[in-house]
Amino acid sequence: MTIAQVTPGPHIDPSKPTNLYTRLGNNLEYTFLRQGNRTFGYRANFVWASASQKLAAYVELPLLYATSSNKFGLSDIRLRYFWLPYKNYSKTPASFGFTIDSYLPTGSFEDGLGRGRWIVAPGLSTGFVLGKFSTFPIFSYLYASSIQAGKIPDDDNPPLNGYIVQSICVFRFSKKSYVDCTPIFIKNSYTNAGQDDFILEGNYLYMVKQNKMQVGCFVRRIFEGNVTTVRAAMRLYF
Repeated sequence: MTIAQVTPGPHIDPSKPTNLYTRLGNNLEYTFLRQGNRTFGYRANFVWASASQKLAAYVELPLLYATSSNKFGLSDIRLRYFWLPYKNYSKTPASFGFTIDSYLPTGSFEDGLGRGRWIVAPGLSTGFVLGKFSTFPIFSYLYASSIQAGKIPDDDNPPLNGYIVQSICVFRFSKKSYVDCTPIFIKNSYTNAGQDDFILEGNYLYMVKQNKMQVGCFVRRIFEGNVTTVRAAMRLYF
């Protein structure tokens, strides 16, 4: 009798953002806002990636509680789309692609659950890989509509046009774990009512079960906006 051998699937490497995989992210989140206000709750993000790894669609659904209003509900939905026509990590640059990032004003502005703005940021991405270190710059145009809710005078509520410059910098410890740090500069920032802002994001992620489950933690600091967010994360790959 011949025993069939199971060939293991390819090793996935999510440490490179231009490696596109279908996954579900589950996040427990706590955000420190101004004047002692807080939001906390659950944030789900789902990524669908094509078999060719050239296309991916991303949707993020946050369910949060705001201490400023004592209200719980849906915050702003985030949608992203990636098209990656070129990727070769042995070359410089290692990748080139297009992305569209957007936020829908589904969260209540009055209850402290949303920005009240439509936000769209189309951009270009590239990548550079140097052994265990890699960096993935993204350059985006930014449009943020005027706030759609509340009685705000038009002179104090203009739409915003600007740009975002960011780079996801990754150091890979092993096949199972890595850390990334993303500095972000925003011109005409929606995070701070039209002022420029600087944001710093960091992730540590560890693959608990190869090709199946990843756990980690996340922190974001919005400096001019004076906002800090922390998350505990679990990702499931399909």
